[in-house]
Amino acid sequence: MTSKECGNFIAELRKENKLTQKDLAAKINVSDKAVSRWETGKGYPDVTSLVSLSEYFGVSVNELLAGKRLSIENIKETADENLISVFEQVQKNKRKQIAQTALYTVVFLVILSPALSIIFKEFFATIYKEVKTENVISAIIPTVIALILLVVGCFIRKGNLSILHSYHYKNVADLKGYAKEMGNGIIFMSMPIFLYGFFSLFVHIKTVSIISAVVLFSGIIGCVVYLFKVQTKYNGSLF
Repeated sequence: MTSKECGNFIAELRKENKLTQKDLAAKINVSDKAVSRWETGKGYPDVTSLVSLSEYFGVSVNELLAGKRLSIENIKETADENLISVFEQVQKNKRKQIAQTALYTVVFLVILSPALSIIFKEFFATIYKEVKTENVISAIIPTVIALILLVVGCFIRKGNLSILHSYHYKNVADLKGYAKEMGNGIIFMSMPIFLYGFFSLFVHIKTVSIISAVVLFSGIIGCVVYLFKVQTKYNGSLF
């Protein structure tokens, strides 16, 4: 079974009923471009469209996917083949989309590379000029804390709940979901602390100092609220 065979069968059924692509599209509430796409083998109808086509033409969904009318003896065997074929087609389309996305990304970066190089050059030149040696020390502590939280969050996310006290998850049934969401919350908490550490390099600039304090405070509060929600959701209560 291929999308071409499916499309040819839809075209055959449409012509048997003396319908144009536009007529068929109106009958099953899709665009005529969608019908044209199916009939040229450029894609399969979605589930809703398959059901509508099946009901309108009086054939089974299995027959539509197979691209032909089936006898009772062939229905089960063909159904299995259709499922495998559709799955393979979906996987093929996914790989194609990933490849296209990667290609477009590379092309986009190549086009922007001159501008990006200038931006990064100016950025690092500004950092070198503005950063004071004494600020580096003050930036190390929050950076180390953020790294510790990041590592702990990753461990918990993978299901290593022994890092936490068993009291925290004593009533949790879905340990996998709990670990994933708790880990995410702790990972998220490391982000504002990382930013605070970076901004600490420019703490002598008043505007940057204010922004760093706001980022740290709002980020941690948001993450704590998130963790409380996860704890309540999975454990039944905070304690």
